[in-house]
Amino acid sequence: VLNRIFAVIQREALWMLEMGVASFEDIDKACVYGAGHPMGPFRLNDLTGIDLTYDICMSHFLESGNPADLPSPSVVKRFTEGKYGQKTGEGWYSYKK
Repeated sequence: VLNRIFAVIQREALWMLEMGVASFEDIDKACVYGAGHPMGPFRLNDLTGIDLTYDICMSHFLESGNPADLPSPSVVKRFTEGKYGQKTGEGWYSYKK
């Protein structure tokens, strides 16, 4: 159940980012300070892995054929750059010391 709810939050957060509605930092702040979440969708995506998000989106697209299921351009950019999040030291945020 939680994964399905998170998928909707993540999809909407990515849409807002891609449309220039808000930065990923501001979206995360809104989720933390406005909704009381322990972390925002982009910080959580860095924890779980942008590569995982890319793979899940591609899997859904291959099943559905619906272009709306493709990973967002910002996810594709980070995936192709090898910026998967905490595990690589950079994703949405930088974790380099």
